[in-house]
This record gives sequence, C-alpha cells and structure tokens, in this order.
Amino acid sequence: MEMDSLEVHVVDTFDEEEEEDEDASRYNDDACDPQQQQQEQDLSAEDISPQDLTAESRLCLARSGLRSLPAQLLCGPRLTVLDIRDNLLTELPNDIWRLKGLQEMRLDRNALRELPDGLVQLHDLHTLSAAQNRITTLPAGLLGHMEALRSLTLNSNLLEAAAVSAAAQKPVRENGHANEGDGVESLGPLSHVDLRGNSLCGSIVLADYGALTSLDVSFNKVQSLDLAALEQLRRLHCASNELRHLALSGRSLEVLVAPNNKLQMVQVEPPPSRLQELDLSRNELTMMPSWLVECRGLSSIDVSHNQLTSLPEVVFLLPHLHTMQAGHNSLRSLPTIQNANLSLQILRLQSNALTALPPHLLNCCNRLVELNLSSNRLMVIFDDTGGQLKALRRLMASYNQLGDAALRQIARLPNLKALHLAYNRITQIPAICIDSWSEIQELVLSGNHLISLPESITSLRKLQVLRMHSNQIRSCPTVNQMLSLKVLDLSHNKLEQIDLARLAPPGLQCLDISCNHRLHVDPSHFNQYRSKRAMSLVDTSGQNRSCLPMSPYHEAAALELPWTLGFADGGAWSRFPICQLRLPAFCNTEALLGIFEGSGASGPEVAKLLAQSVPRLLLEERTLPDTAHEYMKYTILSAHRELRQKGQLSGANAVMCHISRPSPAKPYILRVASVGPQGVLLARIGGSCARLTKSAPHSEPNRVLGQSAEFPLVIPDPFVTEVILGETDQFIIGASERFWEYVPEEEAVREVAASLGTSRGSKEANTAAKRLVDLAQGYGCTNSISVMVLSLLGEGLRPSSQSVRVVTPGEAFLAQARSSPSGQSAEDDPHLEHLSSASSSHSVPLSRFATLPGFSDMGGDAEDEWTDTGSCAATSAGPEQLRCWEYMLEKNSRVLFDRDLQALRPTLPRVGKGGSDISSLKGSLRNRVMYTGHNAAYFGSLQRLLPTLTKETARKSPGFIRAPSAEMLQYVPEEDFGEMDPLQCGRMQRYWGVATTEL
Repeated sequence: MEMDSLEVHVVDTFDEEEEEDEDASRYNDDACDPQQQQQEQDLSAEDISPQDLTAESRLCLARSGLRSLPAQLLCGPRLTVLDIRDNLLTELPNDIWRLKGLQEMRLDRNALRELPDGLVQLHDLHTLSAAQNRITTLPAGLLGHMEALRSLTLNSNLLEAAAVSAAAQKPVRENGHANEGDGVESLGPLSHVDLRGNSLCGSIVLADYGALTSLDVSFNKVQSLDLAALEQLRRLHCASNELRHLALSGRSLEVLVAPNNKLQMVQVEPPPSRLQELDLSRNELTMMPSWLVECRGLSSIDVSHNQLTSLPEVVFLLPHLHTMQAGHNSLRSLPTIQNANLSLQILRLQSNALTALPPHLLNCCNRLVELNLSSNRLMVIFDDTGGQLKALRRLMASYNQLGDAALRQIARLPNLKALHLAYNRITQIPAICIDSWSEIQELVLSGNHLISLPESITSLRKLQVLRMHSNQIRSCPTVNQMLSLKVLDLSHNKLEQIDLARLAPPGLQCLDISCNHRLHVDPSHFNQYRSKRAMSLVDTSGQNRSCLPMSPYHEAAALELPWTLGFADGGAWSRFPICQLRLPAFCNTEALLGIFEGSGASGPEVAKLLAQSVPRLLLEERTLPDTAHEYMKYTILSAHRELRQKGQLSGANAVMCHISRPSPAKPYILRVASVGPQGVLLARIGGSCARLTKSAPHSEPNRVLGQSAEFPLVIPDPFVTEVILGETDQFIIGASERFWEYVPEEEAVREVAASLGTSRGSKEANTAAKRLVDLAQGYGCTNSISVMVLSLLGEGLRPSSQSVRVVTPGEAFLAQARSSPSGQSAEDDPHLEHLSSASSSHSVPLSRFATLPGFSDMGGDAEDEWTDTGSCAATSAGPEQLRCWEYMLEKNSRVLFDRDLQALRPTLPRVGKGGSDISSLKGSLRNRVMYTGHNAAYFGSLQRLLPTLTKETARKSPGFIRAPSAEMLQYVPEEDFGEMDPLQCGRMQRYWGVATTEL
C-alpha cells in the first residue's frame, strides 16, 4: 500500500446487530524469462579447456545445465575444488576416483539418486556436500574409508537408517577383521554431519565418531537417539522427530535444539556446564531437567508448549540467562525471588494459569526489555511498592482481568513502545498514562469497556498504531495532527458521527470504523474528502460495494447465503506483503476466498496481482474440459504463470478456498488449494477441527509460486483438499504463515467459537477475526498476519428437498434440449452437471437482463421460451446479480467450448501444404482477428483455439462470423454452415443467438 493512500473500512457501519512435476514444469516454462533460459543452456564438453583443468585448482560449473559430467574433467589431477551445484546431474561416473587431489566437492541441488563407489578412494576429500538431491543409497564404508573427511552434508534427500548404517561401516583389514582401535583414529576426523530432512527412523546409536562436534538430524522420524559416547559433540539439532529417548554427553555440549518431539526427559551426563542455548519446546515435559542448575553459561531457554506446572528458582538465578520462554504451559505460580539482580531481558509467560506474580520478582528484573503475560488470570501486574522498570519496551498482557488500577500501575513505565492490553476490564485511560507514555508507538486496548478516549491522547506524537475496536466508545478526539499515526481501528463501537477531515491524519494508512451501528457518514462529505486524497473502501459486509450505501445496511438484505465472512489484518503496514481475496457471494451462490503472501521487495505487488487474477483464472479453468475436474490445481498453476517476471525474484505463498455445489439438491463442497505454509481449519460442533492444508516435507521440493528459475527445487504444485460440508460444520479459519507460529490450532478454534456464540452474522465473524489478530499479537507476533473467518450456517448447508434446478439465462434459453455449451447433454457427460452448475446464479426472468448489453435485442419469444420451460421459478435479481453477470460476460474472455468448436472444424479452410488440421492455422500476429465486445466471453473460445487466425482466412471461411469487433456478433444463418450436421447447426444457432453463457 502506498504511503499516501488510505484504506477505510466504513461500509457496514449501519449494522443493527500431493501432485506430479510435469504440470509444474509446463507452467514454469511459460513463466521463465527467455533470456534467463538462454543463459542456462547445457554446457558442452568443448566449453572446458585443458588449461582450466591443468592450471586451475578450483573449477566452478554451477548453474551450467550439466546433465552428465564431461569426461575430460576427470583429467584434472591438480583439481582441488569442484563445484557443480544447481545442475541436472542424475549420476556421477564411477571413475571419479581419478581426481586424486580433490579436497572439496559440492553436488547440491541436482537429481542424483546415489553416490558412486569410487568416491571412497578420494583420500584427500575433506568436504562433501550433496544436499537436496534424491539420494537413497551411499557407498558401503563411505565414512570409514575417507580418512580426511571432516564435513558431510546430505540434508533433504531420501536416505534411510540402513543406508547410513552401511556407509558407517568400519574399514576392513587385510585379515578380514574390522579395525578395533580408537574410534577417532580409525574413522577419521569427521566433525560435521547434516542429515536433516531425510527418511531416518527407529533408533540411532553413534559410538564410533568421537571427533563429531556438530550433528543435525532434524525433520526425520527418529524415535530414540543415543549419543552418550560423543564427548566432543558441541551442537545437536534434532527438531521435528518422534523422539521419546535422548541421551547425550554434556562434556562439550553448547547448543541443544530439540523442539517438536515427544520427550518427557533428557539424559545428559555429565551435566552440560558449557551449554548456552536450550530449546525443548513443543514436547511433553512435566518438569524442568535437574541438570540445569549446573548450566552457568546458559543464556536462552525455551520450554514453551509443554506440560510444566512450575519453574525452579535456580533457573531465574542463572547468571547469564537473558531469554526465558515458558509460554503455553500450565504454570500456576512463579518462584519467590528477593534481593537479586537478575540478568533477564526477555520473559515470556503467555497462555498459562497465573493468578498473580510474586511480590518482588519484577523488582529484580531491572534489565527486562520484553514481558509477555497474555492469556493468564492476572488482576494486577505490579505491586504498589515496586520500582520502575525503566528498560521495559514491550508489555503484552492481553486476555487477563486487568482493571483501571492495573493501568495506573503501568503508567510507571516511561519507556514503553508497545502496550497490548486487549480484552481486559479497563474503563478509562487515566491522564497520568498519557503523560508517562511519551515514547509509545503501539497501543492496543481493544475488547475493553472504554466509553471515550481522552483528548490528551493526541499528545502521543510517536504513536503509529491505535487499536480500540470492540469497546463502547461514542466519540473520538481530533487526531488529524498525529502525524505518525498509520492505523486507527475504531470498529465495533458506538460512534454516532465523525468528520473524516478531523479523524484522518496525512500519514494514516488504515481507518476502520465499520460495525458502528449508530454511525452515519454523509456521502457528500465523504466524496468531498475522497476527492482530496486517494483511498479505497473495504466493505466488511461481504457485498464488496465500492461506494457508501445511501440507506442503512441490514444483514437480512444481503444475499441469502449459508455463510458470513469476517477478516482482519495486523502487522507492519508500510509495506504490507499480504493480500486477501474476499468474494463470499462469488457468482451469487458460491464463496471464493484467498490469502496471498508475497516475499522480497516486490512482495506486496505480487500478492495483489495474484488476488486480482485468481477469480478470472478459476472461471476459465473450471470451464475447460481438460482441467475442470482439477480446476483448483490449475487455477493455482495459471496464477503462477501470471506472475511472469514479477515472480522471479519475489515468490509468493497462496491458499485459496472455493465453496460450491453442483445443484440445490446436493451438498456444498469445500475445496482448498494451498502452496506454502498458510493454514485452513474446518471446525465442527463439539470442538473438533481438521486442518485442510499442509506443508511440503523437507525431503520434497519447496512449493512456492514464482521463482521459476529454481525449478525443480521449487515447484508451484498445490496441495488440494475437498470436503463435503454438512450441518455439523461451524466455521472455517484461514490465516497466513506467521499466525500459526504463535497461535495453536485448538486455541484459535476455541476463540472463534466463543466470539461467534449463537449469532452468525458478519459482525460476529469480523469480531472473531479481529480477536484472532489480537491474540497473535498478544503472544508476541510482530510480523504481518492476515486472518479470515467464514461462519457457516448449518441449516443453510442442508441440500434442498425440492427438485428445482437453478439455471443461468443462457442455459434456460436452451432448456428444452438440456444441452450445454459443449454440445453435450447431462446424461452424456458425468462431469457436466458439476461444470455447468458449479457457478450458476439464482434463476431470474430474462426481462431482468434487458439493460445488459447483448439482451436488448431479444424479443418476447425468448422470454416466453424461458418461462415455458418450467425449469425454474422466477425471482427478482438485484444489482449485485447483474454486476456478477457483467463480470462473467465482459471479464472472462477466454472460455472454451470444445464440442461446439469441433463442429466448426469441417468448415475451416486448408492452410499451407496439405495442412488440414485446425492447429495448422498459423497466421501473422499482426493480422490477428480479435473478437471483442459483449460477446467476447462467448467467442473468446475462437480466439483461444485459433490464436493466429488471419483476416484473410476469416474472410474466406464461410463458417466464421464477419462483424466489426466493437459490435455485437450475430449468429450464423443455417445455410452458411455448408455440410455441417443439421442437429449441430441448430444448436449453434441457438447458442450464437444468445449473448451469454453459463460459467
């Protein structure tokens, strides 16, 4: 969002209450830069001169398009470093041993499935890196024979424990017995091993690699890891396994990172006196390890997301401890500490059961910079005798029971920059707080009982974010002089009247005043202010209106859909990299939602481009017979192709949800397609939930839109999930990546269920989304996040008992023949009903479309045929329905009807020598005939099939329409079809006489 633009949420202020790589390759070819493709042509053998091999000791052939290793490369006895990363190698020659002097070899990001046996004869090789390949086997005795090997990197492959065990065999003496000497001498100086993201499982015991100092086995399925014999081990990373047993030697241990396991205890002997960093988060610990008392050098502890009920006093007294994270446990109290000068700088205790803090604990934390106490049961934070925490910059205490007295105590913090006290019991902001918080930049007091804001709040000159939604505020002071203010959220209050000129400072980027049911905004004043400053309206009701309503908005006046949408954003607004797609009334009867998150410098532009392209692409892909059965997948792939150059440096993650049903007599189907780590949850009655998205395993390529130059290491193939919705489904939560890093899924479901209650209107859905954003920020999230909540109305999801078929105007015009735009009946094609009615509109009389281009010349016969079919009941169409049809007619200009076009094939002229197939019509792009106008959506099929049709060809062809592009195309008379089948001819007349189609 540009700095001078303003996003205003105002419109409903009147509320009274797994895939294949082939598809990815094809779409990547279209998205890549041609110049870049030219630069990455295969490197021929002649490109390597003998001088390169004899005079140079280092040879870099990275990104050279190599499919095999040139034979003359093996004639370089002086070669010491070989870098052939990022190529297309599938194997290495077995005589690689001829590179006797090779010391370093880098094979990362190729397509290798194994390493040759000749590799073990490279006795001088000390560094071997073959990450992100497809390696399943290793040479027997690889680690035992390579006496100089110090660093081995094999992460993101397909290695199993048996393959690693075979590679770790000890060398065999001439007498046939394995060496039994000291482990360090017999197995070489191997010190660094990286095996993360493979297929290791079961139990692993390492006893013969005494020189090993760094080991990474993260993202595997290891259940037991015994490293007690590795006395030189300094760094161990074993995150995201299934560990229940972990035994280590603490003699040299400095870093232990083991989150996302099932550990209940960790055996370390002797105690790790040199330990500096400990991460045991997301395990099953019920008590802190006893050996922590000996870790005098420990600086960071993370034991969050466990089952701890208490913390020992000795942990707080560690002399160098500056970060303590113990959130999301079951802590009921903290140890009492007096007369101590703690070194703590960051203390995070969110989501516990604390009812009070020890009297003198915070008085001993004079260096504290960040304190997080959100989601506890605190009524006060500081005692009256405590001193000032002059170093404290961030205080998070949302979701507690703090009142006005607690707020006056917080006034003693003069250097606060961020204060989050959402969903407490605060009724007013004392003047002493405004006077003390001269440095504050972010103030969140949403969900309290505030009635008004003090006029003195305008003196907070450094304030950038002010979130006060879900209070009882009736008026707002003049804040147009707060030049630093960027976000002002006053939604869900009781505002009655505002003046935008007084409420919007020049630097404001987001103003949310929605869901103030007493508020009236004068459209003339609004338009006058809008003429002076660029802004965009955001309709929180889900109707996506682009102007202020002239009358109060009532929820019942909206389209009767079985869902309501709520959404919210949070984070850095200067370059917000996330864009939402919100179409809860897509094609009047469906819902299309999406969250797109760009990365890099062009992230915001990439996200916006995706959100704008997806609706059109989905309509196209769902209509094409070749892609209709997997239209969600191909919509994502087409969106990837739309990025083109913009997506090369700045990739994007995406999640898209589409709800539709084949007919009113059938249930709604929810389809979710995701590329990246965004999450979508479906919650059901009873508190159960199902995650409908997943991230790619570390052994598979990353899934990202854009960045085609990294293919096949990065692919755009989405994960697609389909769920049949029923009456027990309550709501859907979709959120960006960072949100799920801070908020557990079960907690998000509980929060939304509590917010929605028994009401399911758009106001409650928006409140639920805002509460989730407040919760994530209360837990310490400072990144950009985006949340959407779709509340499902159980009874509305029930299939209709009436056998009424909802049809589009174009389909009703042909209802007697029951044919589709593909020239096939419903009985002929099992996918037809799904394709033709998936985006169908509520049935309306044809006269309702008289104002639309293309319907003005239709007489009474057409309307009589509409009413005589008896296929549907006539209902009135609102302006939203008309705009929906305009969108489908004018914007979707690439619809393809293969069956009808097949009927045209016999009438097409031959082009060239003997060319009879329609694909042989290759004309000049300069002379290309482009069909436009209001029939472009229908006749765009011709453009797509014959993209290079010349004017001369069109003139000579008796089966083509010859009309100015700006005029409505007329249907072809029956006599002009020549030898075309009469049945097909009649059907084409009926189609071409209607300027619409069903999409």
